[in-house]
Amino acid sequence: MINIHTGRTNTETHRAVVHAEQIKHILADHVCNAAGVPRASDGTSVVVQLSSRMGSCGTEYEAVVTITVDFEKLPRASRE
Repeated sequence: MINIHTGRTNTETHRAVVHAEQIKHILADHVCNAAGVPRASDGTSVVVQLSSRMGSCGTEYEAVVTITVDFEKLPRASRE
């Protein structure tokens, strides 16, 4: 669950701290949806790797999302 804190004066500010495991979950869901792969399937496994490195213009962030579909674990009708 992402907790959003709201403060209001003459402007309204919304701030959320999203932890690494939440980021991984959000990315896994998004990439599975984009690939048309059901994440909840027994035959689907998802690995999300987050990394950062110092570049010439500051810190660069990257996420690598790997989806593996094991067709042997899917129901027979899905494989045909």
